[in-house]
Amino acid sequence: MYTGIAIPSYRRSAWLLVLAVICCLLGSSLSSPAQPAYSFSNNLAQADAACHQGDLAKALDIYAQVQTLEATNAPHLCALTKCYCDLMHDRTNNAHQAELARRALAAALQAVQANPLSVTSHLCVAICYAKNFPFVDLRTKIAYSRGIKTEAEKALALDPRQDIAYYLLGRWHTGVANMGFFAHGIVKVVYGGLPHASNADAIACFQKALALAPNRIIHHAGLFRAYAAAGENDLAHQELETCQRLTPVDQDDADARKFALAALASWPHPIPDTL
Repeated sequence: MYTGIAIPSYRRSAWLLVLAVICCLLGSSLSSPAQPAYSFSNNLAQADAACHQGDLAKALDIYAQVQTLEATNAPHLCALTKCYCDLMHDRTNNAHQAELARRALAAALQAVQANPLSVTSHLCVAICYAKNFPFVDLRTKIAYSRGIKTEAEKALALDPRQDIAYYLLGRWHTGVANMGFFAHGIVKVVYGGLPHASNADAIACFQKALALAPNRIIHHAGLFRAYAAAGENDLAHQELETCQRLTPVDQDDADARKFALAALASWPHPIPDTL
């Protein structure tokens, strides 16, 4: 004899409906592949692949998404900054280069905001100010030059072993000490007066950079500029010869060596500074 509790028909219908929904949901989850979890490195790899395929727009979209998701991660924002800067080497279109420089600076500034005590973040900002120089007007260049000095000094205050910071300060001294008369007027407005800058200070900064990284071609090229500006032609020529002997460690070194070879070929006549 059956002793169980009978389920009324309307309740059986409700249970059947619930079971049908559950089955549909399970079937849907089983048939659809799971979306991969977000990965910083995977997204950068996807952007790199898009660049190799010539799809810069897709790469920039991926980088923009990464920047939003990594808004508080200073190391990842610095890595993203380098991605933008590296892409600049592969572009000949000025508009593309300008856009990449702008995005690199934005990511670097975000990195400093995420971690004000990050040496790398401050260096990234200083570098990105310099990367933007070819694409901005004179007044903005002078404002950015102030940012270069400030950020390089902050980096050195946090870690005095940063050769790139000394290099950037050397470039700042060379640029400010040898600017034209018209630029002096703008400098007074931007800086609130003429800042102290000299070729002697530039030479000292590049020598400090070389003491930390003696094989970096960019440092030797910077010292060449400072010696040439100071009228030390023999020492300037020696630095060009050193650039010729050294092997580049990155694209910036390769560009500096190319510049040095052109300067050697035209010596003693000066060439436009393309760095």
